[in-house]
Amino acid sequence: MDQFSNIMTSHMSDLFDDDSITKINQLTPVLPIVQEDDLFGEKEDAEKLDIEKIKSSLNNLKTQINQILKLLEAKESKKQSFPVFNPKPIIFDSIETKNNSDENIIEGVFNGEKMIGSDGKEYAVPPNYASKSKLVEGDIMKLTLAPNGRFIYKQIGPIPRKRIIGVLSFDEERQLWNVLHENKKYKILTASVTFYKGKPYDEAVALIPQDCESDWCAMENVISK
Repeated sequence: MDQFSNIMTSHMSDLFDDDSITKINQLTPVLPIVQEDDLFGEKEDAEKLDIEKIKSSLNNLKTQINQILKLLEAKESKKQSFPVFNPKPIIFDSIETKNNSDENIIEGVFNGEKMIGSDGKEYAVPPNYASKSKLVEGDIMKLTLAPNGRFIYKQIGPIPRKRIIGVLSFDEERQLWNVLHENKKYKILTASVTFYKGKPYDEAVALIPQDCESDWCAMENVISK
């Protein structure tokens, strides 16, 4: 694992700018998947593996790899086109007015509700746009801050997604909609439920990331009861 870290560090400057390298360095250090002492107890119990510790370590490693891959995808998105999804950008007026004449472009990752910019800030994504575009947690986005203060959002790097079918539920205490699928609740934007006129206990067809865990899903359709 030390050898892997050294290789990553030696080539990091070729892949990222200084800002991206700082973000990667701030990630939780990649620990060895499993230590020998974790696998084996006393010598006489050497054949008894701690399966749960191995699974937990692998899941942590997978999460860290996904974070690095997202940064790579954001970097490469400037050079690539993604023909699968090409929604029209949405424009809305910002309260803040920009004085400079040049447009400011920020790329980031959609977290299910907002865009986390490469500058570390959160940017509110209009719920109607996120719902209409069926944005999935992990999608790469671009935000253009126009000289007149308008925000222009565009999805530039959709991640692989998969379709699930669950049951709509409403959390009265937190005033949030969820889709229950295989004993897990995925949060969903209220605007999506409203658009499809969903009701509690309706069946919901939703999209989630194909290769990583997520807390949010994107509504694709509703089957009313």
